[in-house]
Amino acid sequence: MSPIKKILNAGVIVLGMFLLHGCGSSTANPQAQFNSSTAQHPAGWQTSGHMTAAQTDMSTCIACHGSDYSGGISKVSCTQCHLGGATSVHPVVWSQMTATAHGSYVTTNGNSSCATAACHGTDLSGVAGSGPSCTGCHIGGVGSVHPADWGSMTYYQHKIYVQANGTTTCANGNCHGASLTGVVGSGPSCTQCHLGGVNSVHPSAWTTDITLHKNYVANLGTGSCATTVCHGTNLTGVLLSGPSCAKCH
Repeated sequence: MSPIKKILNAGVIVLGMFLLHGCGSSTANPQAQFNSSTAQHPAGWQTSGHMTAAQTDMSTCIACHGSDYSGGISKVSCTQCHLGGATSVHPVVWSQMTATAHGSYVTTNGNSSCATAACHGTDLSGVAGSGPSCTGCHIGGVGSVHPADWGSMTYYQHKIYVQANGTTTCANGNCHGASLTGVVGSGPSCTQCHLGGVNSVHPSAWTTDITLHKNYVANLGTGSCATTVCHGTNLTGVLLSGPSCAKCH
C-alpha cells in the first residue's frame, strides 16, 4: 500500500473514532444518556427520556441525527415518529382540529404509524410518558368510537350506557365537548336532542305540565321532534325512543 493511501486510511479511522465519540458522549447534552458499549440510547429513551432532552436543547441531536434531523450518521430520522416534522408528533394540521384531523388521517392511512412502542403502543393500549390508550375514547375498541353494540340499536344503547356509566367518557375535547356542547367535526351537542339539558330529553318540566308540549309545538313547530332519534322524520315513532304522534293525535 502506498504511503498516501496509508495516510488517507488513518485519517478515515481517526475521523470515524471522532464521530463515534461525539455520538456516544453525553458531554454536549447532559440529558442525552448513552450505552457506552453500543453508543446508542438506552431502552425507553424514545418516550419520556428523549422528550426531556429534546425540550432542553434539541440542537444537541444534530451531531447524530443530522442538521435537518433526517438521519445523519445515526441513520435514524426523527420524522419516522414525528410525522409533521422533527418538532411535531402528529401531522401539522393535527393541532388545528384534533378530532377531525385524527379521524381522517387514520381512515386514509391506517393506524400502523400509531401502533409503535414509542407512540400509542404496539396494541394501541398506550405508552407511559407518551401516547395514551386509543380505547380511552374508542370505547368499543380501536375501530369503534362507541361501545361495540352501539350501532345495532343506537338510541336505546346510548340511553342505557349513559344511565349506567354517566357522561364522563362523552364529555371531552375530542367527543362531545367538555360541557357536552359538541365538537366541530366530531360529536354533536347533546342538547340537539336533549332539549331541556343533557339530562332531559324534552324541555324542562315537560312531564309535570302537559300544556308545555302544546305550547312548545305551537311556538316552535315539530322540527326538533321529527328526527330519527326522537319521533321519526315523519312523526310515526322510533323503536325504543319517541312514540308515534298519532298515538295521541
